Parts: sequence; structure tokens; C-alpha cells
Amino acid sequence: MNIQSETVRRYVLEHLEDGSFSPEKRLPGFRKIAEELNVSGPVVQNALNTLVNEGILKAAPRSGLYVDPDWTYRRIQGCLQLNRKDNLLPWVPEFRAELRKMLPQLHISSSFPESPFQIITTVKAQTGHEGMMDLLPILKECFPDLNPFHAEQLKPFMRGGRLTALPFLFSPRIVACDREMLARAGCQEPSTDWCIDDLLGIVRKLQVRFPGKTVFRWSTIPGQWLNFVLNCGGQLFDPESPDPVKFDSPEARRGLHYYRRLHEGNQEAEELENMRNAAVMVLERQFYGMQLKNEEDRWLFLPVPGDRRGHNGISIQATELLAVRRDGIDHGLIRPLIRYLWSEEFQDHLARLKYGIPIRRSSAEKSFAPDSPADQAFKRACASIRNAYQLYDGNLFALMGSGMRKLLRSSGDLDAEISEFARTVRQYIQYLDLFPRKKQNQLKHDSK
Repeated sequence: MNIQSETVRRYVLEHLEDGSFSPEKRLPGFRKIAEELNVSGPVVQNALNTLVNEGILKAAPRSGLYVDPDWTYRRIQGCLQLNRKDNLLPWVPEFRAELRKMLPQLHISSSFPESPFQIITTVKAQTGHEGMMDLLPILKECFPDLNPFHAEQLKPFMRGGRLTALPFLFSPRIVACDREMLARAGCQEPSTDWCIDDLLGIVRKLQVRFPGKTVFRWSTIPGQWLNFVLNCGGQLFDPESPDPVKFDSPEARRGLHYYRRLHEGNQEAEELENMRNAAVMVLERQFYGMQLKNEEDRWLFLPVPGDRRGHNGISIQATELLAVRRDGIDHGLIRPLIRYLWSEEFQDHLARLKYGIPIRRSSAEKSFAPDSPADQAFKRACASIRNAYQLYDGNLFALMGSGMRKLLRSSGDLDAEISEFARTVRQYIQYLDLFPRKKQNQLKHDSK
């Protein structure tokens, strides 16, 4: 498709995404579009016909073109879907501007979940690995020497020797406390060797002084509660164990008990990126870069607390990655995308934004200011980062998500609920052979 056709295509898609074109309204005639874009009528007609063939538009006899009601579910060639809306990704404006010059045929969108190219997060990269292309050979072709990069970040996204998603930034999680709110509630600022009991005491004092929704940012999203399980010595699964289910161990139970106690009197936040700031938040550097970096002096930054002093700081990794679907791919776009995402130019852009930790080592170092408490807290936390989901099956992830939401929101007997749910998960793992059969047959717990 030539540049003028791409201009027409982008014109239609962008008007769809901003709501200017809708299924109820007829599109402007091709002559009007041609005049507005200063391109020829045949070029407009050909570009619109392509969108009809892709199911984005539909032709009504003697009436014109309309938007198909199901346009967002279509898979269009040369489209990269973002994992969040543009306004929640501060790196997108420069990324979009550069890619428009380099790859004008690439459409960047947050509206097409079936796009061949996708920017995704940690869990989706792991659960969706089977449908993704192996990017390792192309990465090695583009960057034969991986020493300038945090190449250890590739390991969590390798399956069977295949790199099914390419990280370009990552982050541990830490805790941010609002100093002013702590002072107004009569709370002493905790030290870096604090424990979960210290956190609970602070939350209870804050609840006396402030509304629950402004005290602790509580959520059943795994990237929140799993940090407390890890810092109590627990985990979700151990694929190398005869019994891979570990979230009912004494250590994991302790972490889940603590996290449920943190729910008492606090309002749940399902969409963390849209949640207003609270007095105490578990957050990744992406959120910090979007919300807090301009008011750093207001916040105290601490490691995620554990169940005892000196046993803290472990956190579940937050990552943003490029994934490419196996089928229907324009291979000419993959190499320049990878080269740009790992380029010094783009990685330094992430460093300036303090949005995550760049995968390029030199850019990561540039992002950490020595006089910034937040930067230094995130830098220290990198030593204890974990990628401990072990959720490489999409259905298992959905089961764990719904089960844990129910457990953590409930006011019933948590230990009994954990035991019952663990039996269900063991059954699921056995029936679907999610772990090697020789290990499944050795499960210590059955579903009696």
C-alpha cells in the first residue's frame, strides 16, 4: 500500500477511534475525503475498499459506506495494539511520531484486541505464549551482542526455547506512603526494615482520620496481593515439585491472611491505573512515572514489607513487552519494531520519563538519579524482583483470578476456603496435564 493510501487508511481508523465515525452515521463520500486529504479519488476508493474487505467498513447499496458495528473485533494488517489507552502511556506520543516516519504502514491503536502486533504485560505474555511468534532469532539478528541489555529479563518469557514476548521495560514494586497524611494521622514514618504488622498499624491509624478509599490502595489484581505472599516466604506454584500447588502452604496462607486484613475498611480498586492516589500504595515504576514523579518530596518510598523484620523487599515483576501473533504477520515490520524498541534513542526516552526501568543497561542507569529517594528505592528493589506467576495456561490464570478474588473478598473461614480452592486447582492441573504426568501422579493431595 502506498503512502497516500496509508494516509486515507489512517484518516478513517483515527476517526473511528476518536468517535467521529460511528456505525450509525454514513462516512463522508470519497470525493470529500479526497479533497480533505488532497489525494486522488481512485486512491481513496482503493483504500476504503481495503477496509471493507477487512470488515471495518460495510457498503450499503445506493447509500454509501458505514462502520461495521463489530469493527473493533476485526484483525487488520499492520496494526499494533497498546495495552492501555494512549493517555496512560507517556512514552506513546514520541513512539507514535517516530514509527509514523519509519513505518507509515503501521497503525498504532488501543482499539483492536486481535491485532497482529501487541504491547502486553507480564501475565498476558505468559498465558498467551502458544499463539505468539518466536522472536529470539530476530532479536539475535538485530542485536547479536546482548551484554548491553538486561538479558536476564528474557528468561521469564522463554518457553521451550522460544522467546514468545520481548520485554523492553520492567519494574519491581515498592510501597509509597504519603508523608503528610501519615503526620496528620499521628503515624511515625516507618523504616526500611518494617514488617506487615507495622503496615497494618499505620493503616488502622489512617482509617481513624481519613475515609477508607484514601487510605490503602487494595486490589485483587495478582500484581498486588502476590507481593505479600512472596514476602511471607510463599509462592503460587512450583513446577519442579511433585505437588506443584503451593498457595496453600503455611507461608502463602500467612500472606493471604495479611492481605485480607488490609481489606478491612478499605475500598477496592480494580483498575489501578485509574485509581486516585491513596495514603499507602504498592506500585511499580510505571505508575510512579505517570502519577508521582513531580511530587516526590511528598512520598516516603519503602520495600514491600514481610511477615518479620529483615524479611522484606521481594516483589512481583511488572513488564511491558512486544508480542507478535504467529499467523497473518507482515514480517517486514518486525525487525524495525524490535530495533526501535531496544534502541538507545527509545530506551533513553523511557529513562527521561522514569517510566519503568529500560531494558538497555546504560539507559537504566541514566534513569536513576542518585539524589532521588524513589529512584534509589526502585534500584535497590531490582535485586529482589521475582517473576513467580507460573501461569502459562490461560484457563488456569482465569481460575486463579476468580478464585483468589472470592477468597480475598470473603469474610468467611479463609483457611478452609484456601484448602477447598487448592483441591480444585489440583484437580484442574491433573485433568489437563498442565505439569509433567510423572509429577502429577505423585501429587501428595488428592481431591477426596
